[in-house]
Amino acid sequence: MDKKTYLSRYHNLVLKMNHLKNDINRCQELADSIPGPKYDDMPRNPNRNTDAPFVKWILRKIENEHELERLEPEAERLRNETLDAIANIGDTELESVIIHRYIYWKSWNEISDLIFASSSTVRRLHNKAMEQFNIPE
Repeated sequence: MDKKTYLSRYHNLVLKMNHLKNDINRCQELADSIPGPKYDDMPRNPNRNTDAPFVKWILRKIENEHELERLEPEAERLRNETLDAIANIGDTELESVIIHRYIYWKSWNEISDLIFASSSTVRRLHNKAMEQFNIPE
């Protein structure tokens, strides 16, 4: 695993959790809605599902909630592990650039505004920090 992939793990997990939260909200909306009648000329399957149409959305919502509950402690653990690894760099300015880039997922311009430096300086600091950063064993 390379350094950028290691540092991006927390952000990728947060994106997955946000996707699950959006899916939970969508499932709740679909479970609360009442589908209208469907008039068509197609023959029906005699062995069709007799469950209410909202049951599948409720079950999917419950599954997603369980998955989200499982991922929340994992995200906190990954965040702490990443912050501990970043703290080993030793230079607070370099640590700040890495934290803003990989924990808060800021753009280069946002980081340059935060630390009052040009974009090229931020990229140079990032490259220097990545050279000094070591993935913990």
